[in-house]
Amino acid sequence: MDHIGIDFGARTAGTTVICHRERGLFRFQRCAKGDDGDAWLNATVISMAPEAVYIDAPLSLPGAYFGKGDDHFFRRADRLAGGMSPMFLGGLTARAIRITEHWRSLGINVHEVYPAALIRQEWDYLKIQSGRAVPPHKLRLMAGMFALPPPAPKDRHETDAWLCWLSGHRHQCGSAKALGEAEEGVILV
Repeated sequence: MDHIGIDFGARTAGTTVICHRERGLFRFQRCAKGDDGDAWLNATVISMAPEAVYIDAPLSLPGAYFGKGDDHFFRRADRLAGGMSPMFLGGLTARAIRITEHWRSLGINVHEVYPAALIRQEWDYLKIQSGRAVPPHKLRLMAGMFALPPPAPKDRHETDAWLCWLSGHRHQCGSAKALGEAEEGVILV
């Protein structure tokens, strides 16, 4: 498998979703509510053995914690993407860094992506409200060269996982934009 997209959610909320493409069709896998999402995600990713993972979660801390600059809240990438502070997301950031370090030790390439920034940069004219499910007619417009993932995403977590996959596709085709600085952390859109 070449790559997967992940919407990384709260540990037991059942909102962690993986999107991948199989035989030309998009497929979604979701952690069950109440289960340990991190354990499920780690086992699922390892069993899928993708070459690359594109995940919607901060994968680094602001440079100020390493003697680079004085912004203790935001990385340059967060400011450019209009994202939340990795420090505000606290535990989610720590969990994401821990699990992706393990994947990287296994030779899996891991990249941070941000679906909301992709929407703002590519489909701002569609006026999609942040934090809400993308309406099906707008999702079809966003799909562009790809057919809508069958079945259509059930909610915003599946849509975000699909957008993470799409950011990965853009990155592999050389059309993704890299926001931020490599030494502090880059967000791909």
